[in-house]
Amino acid sequence: MNKVEKENVTPSEENQEMEVKEGENKQAIKKNKVRNATAYITKVAVLSAVATVLYYFARFPIFAVPPFNVLDMDFSDIPALIGGFALGPWAAVIIAFIRCAIKLTTSTTAFVGELSAFVVSISFTLPATIIYKYKKNIKGALIGLGAGILINAVISSLSNYFIMVPMYAKLYSPALMEVRVQFAFMYGLAFNLIKTVVASIITFILYKRLSKILHL
Repeated sequence: MNKVEKENVTPSEENQEMEVKEGENKQAIKKNKVRNATAYITKVAVLSAVATVLYYFARFPIFAVPPFNVLDMDFSDIPALIGGFALGPWAAVIIAFIRCAIKLTTSTTAFVGELSAFVVSISFTLPATIIYKYKKNIKGALIGLGAGILINAVISSLSNYFIMVPMYAKLYSPALMEVRVQFAFMYGLAFNLIKTVVASIITFILYKRLSKILHL
């Protein structure tokens, strides 16, 4: 539009042009939000599927001595951690929840094992991803993972002592109460430390390589 044309434009025409531009901007923002939401759901779904596969097929007992041989090592927290770092803390919670919800369909522990797995998972992944959300660098990742390991150790031990072992004992074997301290604060603690440290190391190695395709 040249100078003469601009001078001939009435205020109402200018307003119409502004309204058209505002409408186009709103439409573009709406499309972008839909695109981001679709990408978020897709990525969470893929990571949840990977976590579920790892939960089912990449697990093995750490201790050979009964009843502590029920503590199976698995790597399903890694997709939740990676998702939480890339997509935010809620993604970590959703991935852990979906994984445990799927496992409920084949539960052999009257849902106690799945509840325990969910509590233990979010006590590790949630602190780590919250800290990283506000400090997105290597130092933030290390601090987050370290905090997650420590918080998980405390919460998992208390959860095992006050909730999980009594529930298992009531449902399956009252004799478990005799080893409640060992289960919660010795074998259970060692198990969760090994699991979270291994998950942290693998996540730290993999995350940067995957972050570009996971970020919205």
